[in-house]
Amino acid sequence: MRTVILVIAAILASCIGTAAQTESQKTDQSSGKEIFAAIADWADAVRNRDAKALDKIFETDVIITSFDGTTRGKIEEMEILKPNGMMKMVSISNDDIKVRMFDKMAVVTALTRMNFVVGDKESSSSFRYTAVFIKKDGRWQIIALQTARAPQQTPAK
Repeated sequence: MRTVILVIAAILASCIGTAAQTESQKTDQSSGKEIFAAIADWADAVRNRDAKALDKIFETDVIITSFDGTTRGKIEEMEILKPNGMMKMVSISNDDIKVRMFDKMAVVTALTRMNFVVGDKESSSSFRYTAVFIKKDGRWQIIALQTARAPQQTPAK
């Protein structure tokens, strides 16, 4: 009889663990989709130099560390991303995106490729970034960002 009770307890414990894990996975999948949407919105906002959208994407106390080691906050980042008559962003793509979810926080890594025109000259740039997003007021915002230069691709011959 004792063995039967232990087996039933083990089965119940297993079922409860599986149910909890499934619910957690559903939450992670939903949040993961929200993060991918936030990344796409961020790319669109940078490409379009959309100050209103960027203001919502960057958390008030965001800390940004550039590839050259300098740091800046939201005010400086918004200034850098203001529309500029000398430069036009043509495209931005994010590849190799990896998302790690932690409750109301996510760590994102990706490779970003940007094509732009400065004056009349086309140019491109690639960099890797690590961004920390937090869910605040119902939306995902960047609280920390660090970038690193990525090797430039050489054209195929």
